[in-house]
Formats: sequence, structure tokens, C-alpha cells
Amino acid sequence: NKPQRLTPEEYELIKSHPVHGKRILEPISFLRQLVPCVYHHHEAWDGSGYPAGLEGEEIPMESRILAVADAYDAMTTDRPYRKALPHIVAMGELDRFAGKQFDVRVVKIFREVIEQHRQERIELGLIVPLYSSSTIILTWRAFSSWLLDRTWLC
Repeated sequence: NKPQRLTPEEYELIKSHPVHGKRILEPISFLRQLVPCVYHHHEAWDGSGYPAGLEGEEIPMESRILAVADAYDAMTTDRPYRKALPHIVAMGELDRFAGKQFDVRVVKIFREVIEQHRQERIELGLIVPLYSSSTIILTWRAFSSWLLDRTWLC
């Protein structure tokens, strides 16, 4: 919750969170299948991510899904150092980094699913927030279910 930019040392510490997540989940038998997803969710499509420097198809599909959902949530949630970005800006950033940080197909499908979710809310007369992190859980469930059911992606 630091209000200013992280120092290089602090950033290195933050980058260790996938390792800590892995360590926490490994001993819990019913969560063990999530270990690769959590451990690799900061890998980048172009190989520039961490902790293992995986690239492209080497990155588990669940990690690619989580990376996009996590990035969207991070962008559309208030942080101590900045206000939440509007949905349209966050989607533009996902598009901009598709093929670099994110799997292009995952970003494309995320866009389809979240826009469908937003349209359904409009049709039901519900509010569609400009800052959409409040809808990320429902969208994440629909998005991950949809993606994981598609054998062409796996």
C-alpha cells in the first residue's frame, strides 16, 4: 500500500509472491492442482515474465487466464498510488500488451466475455460501472469456464 514508486529491492520482494503462493498451496491437497496456475501467473507471452521465464504455450493455460483477469482487476481497482482506470482504458491496455505480456487469444475471449456480461447487465437494467473490478469475480468464473471448456486452446 505504498503511495509512491517501489524501489528495485521492493520490486524484487513483490516478484517473489508467486513462490510464496506456491509454498502456501502445495501442502493443501485439494488446492494442489492450482499450484502451477498461481506460480506462473506472472509469466509473459514473450518470455519476459517471472518466476521461470516461460513463454507462449509453455505457460499453463490457467496461468494465462489468471494473468489477464489479475491485470484487469489491478487496473480497475483503486491503489494507494493511483485511482482505478476506467473499463475502456483497462481493455485498451490488455489489447496493447496482447502478444507481449498476454496470450492474444485469452485477451480476445476475455473481451468477449466481459462485454457480454456488461451487455447482460444493461439489458437487465442494472448498473454497469465505469470502473469494473466489482464484476471481475463473475466475469472470471464465466471466462475461465468458457476457456477451459475449449479444447482448441489446451
